[in-house]
Amino acid sequence: MLNNKKTAFGFICIGFVAIIVAIFVSVFFRRTYSTDIPKALDEAVAYSAFVNQEVSLSDITIDGRAQTYAYAPVTRSNFECMGEGHLILGYLDKGKSVEVYALCSTIGYGFRNGMLVDNTGSFCIPTLIVFDKSENGQYIFREARETMDGGLFESSVRKMFPAELAEKAISAQGDNEISSQLHRQCDVYAAAYLKAIEREAKISSYHDESFAILRDYGVSADVSNALLKLRSEYDIYLGNFETLEADGRYVYSVKWDGDDNGTGTVTYTKTQYDTKKVVEKFAYKVEGDEYSLIKPKKKK
Repeated sequence: MLNNKKTAFGFICIGFVAIIVAIFVSVFFRRTYSTDIPKALDEAVAYSAFVNQEVSLSDITIDGRAQTYAYAPVTRSNFECMGEGHLILGYLDKGKSVEVYALCSTIGYGFRNGMLVDNTGSFCIPTLIVFDKSENGQYIFREARETMDGGLFESSVRKMFPAELAEKAISAQGDNEISSQLHRQCDVYAAAYLKAIEREAKISSYHDESFAILRDYGVSADVSNALLKLRSEYDIYLGNFETLEADGRYVYSVKWDGDDNGTGTVTYTKTQYDTKKVVEKFAYKVEGDEYSLIKPKKKK
């Protein structure tokens, strides 16, 4: 009995010592993040966004200053230029590597109705970016990890970020000023791209514009979906958008001529941007839940 009490007491003492050691180590030897962001690290975070999206970078001089823009390869049809915005909440220097805790936005832009509009993107995403450090102190991008969506969002942020920074990242999701700040950073790249291709256009967002669809004119869902399936390369919106293809820039147009009750004609037209030459054209008569292809008249 006595030996059992001694054994139990010994385990209690060992556990107590282990707790004391753990507290000591956590207080005096823990690595803490820094919020004093080096300029080179800030630039590396911007560069990492473009590496991750596999887009090319170039520079152009605007008002005497070099400005970077990013452009997508011709094979990317959903956007032709890209911008990034970020806010670094803090970073942890591990000696040979660096972990950066940031809020990141990436926006892909394309031309629609003459405007340069955000076609795709991710907005104010808490992101853990890891860099390796070279012998001369350069930051070499290794990977970027984004948080999970939906109900797993908050728990994934807390796993990736230090506690205090995690709370800041979560609360930032409802902060319009931070979102606007990141969006403005993205727009700077879009403006530089316009300058590079020598074109003037309004830079806008789908959230700020009203792009109509066939349903807005009373066309039934069945007909609208069927036409979208037939002519999927033309997108869902009325008006026009542009794509860069292997042999140049093209304009895809969707036009509605009819009333507001779903009776009329939908015309799909693909045109060369420079020459205005019509490459293809399809017209469909729509009436109620019925639609039919209008055959072009034969030239005499």
